[in-house]
Amino acid sequence: MNFKQVEAFRAVMMTRSMTTAAGLLHTSQPNVSRWIALLEKALGFVLFQRVGTRIIPTPEAEAFYADVERAFIGLESLNDSASSIRRRGTGLLRVGAVGSITQCVLPDAIALFRRKFSDIPVVVNTGGSDVVAKWLATGVCDIGFCSLHTDLPGVRYERINTAHGVGIVPRGHRLASKRRLAPANFQDENFISLPVGSFNRAAIDRHFPDDTRVLSIETPYATTICSMVAKGLGVSIVNPVVPRALGIANLREIPFSEKVEFHSYAVTSDHFPVNTLARRLAECVRETFAALDAPAKGR
Repeated sequence: MNFKQVEAFRAVMMTRSMTTAAGLLHTSQPNVSRWIALLEKALGFVLFQRVGTRIIPTPEAEAFYADVERAFIGLESLNDSASSIRRRGTGLLRVGAVGSITQCVLPDAIALFRRKFSDIPVVVNTGGSDVVAKWLATGVCDIGFCSLHTDLPGVRYERINTAHGVGIVPRGHRLASKRRLAPANFQDENFISLPVGSFNRAAIDRHFPDDTRVLSIETPYATTICSMVAKGLGVSIVNPVVPRALGIANLREIPFSEKVEFHSYAVTSDHFPVNTLARRLAECVRETFAALDAPAKGR
């Protein structure tokens, strides 16, 4: 396969039309069709099926497209970097992070970073821990922040925070007056949970061997869990960093009697040097985590 074939595939996936894709690429529709056919031959599987006048991506195409998009993020970051160097004579800080850190930690950390590096553009990409690790291994990002340690070779992990899970309930809830929550307190309660199969979900569920919770809602993001709990849709156990960062008025945080650890890591590459900007941002992320830990220490 070559770049032109992959570029044509991406354009068709984005537009769902060979003709429109040809317009984006400033070429003809037969050229796009030919490139797609050559790519299918190189890959060994079909990418599109025709249904009437429409073309429908196959499941294999959708899976391949996810990796193609990650590769193009890297290319777009290179373009941004070159443009920034031309304009400013400075670099570009490329950051990858999981959703909870992107939403709850990075805003304050970047504000701290800006005090010293006010003119450095920052590009933040959000993905799962495995995706962040791939971005660091391939040089797409200068520094990464994730919640799980993967086995991908060529990346280094430094634990920068460990928080202990807390129960969260709406302020008017029957459990809101409790000073501590035990697993038995969650009996018959609508529980908003992380996805089945996730590491943190397993760390919570092991404390409910005879589970009497009502597992009513499942979502991958702790920020979403907090919002749903505040709306009275259920209760949950989360990393305390998230509700503290969000500052939702109708949310009550209560210590959980059992040990549930949420780890956060700074991720760097063995193959690319860590620059000054990346090191400084990592320091700012640590400072932000420390500030969010402070309420727990003050109880």
